[in-house]
Amino acid sequence: MAEGKSNAKFITVDIDDYADVIRDISPSVTAVDIPKTVDTTDVSGYSDGAINVTVGQPNQPLTISGNYDTTADVGAHTVLSRLVGNISDSVTITVQIGIRAVPTSNDPEYEGLFYCTSLVYGNDLKFEAKFEPATATAPAWGSVA
Repeated sequence: MAEGKSNAKFITVDIDDYADVIRDISPSVTAVDIPKTVDTTDVSGYSDGAINVTVGQPNQPLTISGNYDTTADVGAHTVLSRLVGNISDSVTITVQIGIRAVPTSNDPEYEGLFYCTSLVYGNDLKFEAKFEPATATAPAWGSVA
């Protein structure tokens, strides 16, 4: 794997959509947010000198932002509008990050099964799609095969 910095130019976003067809919506995408947070629960007692918490389950939502695009089969609107709110089928999302070039073998890859829970368009027709993990198996970082 190459080492170094990269930018959105070298990110691919593939969605295995409702028809089990891999759709590359990368041309529409301008940003991908992949936070990993962990829920906490306050377990403090009145006599504790400070707040105590216990760590819970990880939360790994995924947010994809970009431009409105109705290109047949690969436009972000064309693909995502069919997925939002559909919890009968989860979709595989694969984000590959090329290091100073298009993604290649051993470059970083993030993949998991998700439900699309929100698709919002702003007044400039930029979209923001939010996804939540669909199974007990957390999305994970790996390497491009």
